[in-house]
Amino acid sequence: MKRRLPLACTVASALFAAAACGSSSEGTGGGGTGAGDVGGASEGGSTTGPLVHMNEAELTRMVSYLASDETDGRDEGTAGSQLARNFIIDELTRCGVSPAVAGSFEQPITTGAGVNILGVIPGSDPALADRHVLISAHYDHLGHGNGEIYNGADDNAAGVAIILGVACALAESPPARSVIVASWDAEEPPTFLSDAMGSQFYAQNPVVPLAQTDAALVLDLVGGDLWAGFEGHFVLGAELSAEVMSAVAAAPVPEGLPVYRAGLHMAEEQPIGHQPWSDYDAFRNLGVPVLFFSNGQNRQYHTAVDELATINLPKMAREALYLYAITQNLASASATPVFVPTGADYLGDATNMRQVLEQAVAAGGLIDSLGLGAQSRATLETDLADVSAIEQSIAGGTAPTTEQIRRLRDGTQHIMCLAGTTYPESLCNQF
Repeated sequence: MKRRLPLACTVASALFAAAACGSSSEGTGGGGTGAGDVGGASEGGSTTGPLVHMNEAELTRMVSYLASDETDGRDEGTAGSQLARNFIIDELTRCGVSPAVAGSFEQPITTGAGVNILGVIPGSDPALADRHVLISAHYDHLGHGNGEIYNGADDNAAGVAIILGVACALAESPPARSVIVASWDAEEPPTFLSDAMGSQFYAQNPVVPLAQTDAALVLDLVGGDLWAGFEGHFVLGAELSAEVMSAVAAAPVPEGLPVYRAGLHMAEEQPIGHQPWSDYDAFRNLGVPVLFFSNGQNRQYHTAVDELATINLPKMAREALYLYAITQNLASASATPVFVPTGADYLGDATNMRQVLEQAVAAGGLIDSLGLGAQSRATLETDLADVSAIEQSIAGGTAPTTEQIRRLRDGTQHIMCLAGTTYPESLCNQF
């Protein structure tokens, strides 16, 4: 089918060149290889131009420091947190990103002990410069305990490194809209979802009115793989705005980065109730369109094993290019995104969930990689059969029932439960 070039190809053609603007995966953005040879640029270590900020060497340098013993787990209000904060501010300053808080990068969280770090890249179009796209990741982690340091390479030094690389690239050639670059503090327990959580505090005390914030992009757990050998990258939330959905659909997907798009409800609506997962929540709740980028909670999550050695650095470089392209699309579009709280894309949910379930039960997939038992295999195979049938039904024009939507979510919940550290395997198979 003849296809127009993605918007990112008109905005960032000098970066991605013809390779990135050739063929791209169609449909819901499932496990296609995407946009030509973009991944090669990110892994091969471009030495000039904006891409240099997002290559593997630069990301390794930043994660290595943020997740080092020197920063002592980056718990809020600690000396290690201050060291991490100094590093992030130095990186922003070096790249020409401006302070966003009355001449400072720091926004003290007066409801707690944390400090947000906020920079801004002024937009290049006077007609759109008062509109903003926000890119963000939390920089705090769990500190130390039981004689061990919880360095949090995946959670969330990797996310911070990616937004710093993207911010440096954007600062070299600013898009039409302004871009706020935020590193949140106090995302981890016990402040998670409280008024002392950095993103929650910012949403109530923004440096730019939320009415002028067109989209809030959040990265969390983007360094590791959900299970060994799974290269998938999840993008949630686009269903809440047609304009955001278009910007995501138009972004070239770097080769070797399977992207799975789904609704936030797939991860949030659990048998035990509604469970937000990260810093996007405060913005979504106040009517700001959001995107949540994550690779999911793996077996290193919230353990002392979450170290640089467990990070998939080539994949991170591809994720940075992908975030850059989406941010460029959103920050350069003429239309202002409209938030639709009831937005849904159930066919996309079903297609992407089917693709992930197929990999989970395949040889070498989730079951084999983690040595799970026969009951877990049976659970996921039943999920796969049900999701495949629901996908066919929706594709045929039939609106999904409430029960079918619940079954779509069950497949997600089973994978999240089995891949992570929170619950024992036997409990994961009981719903």
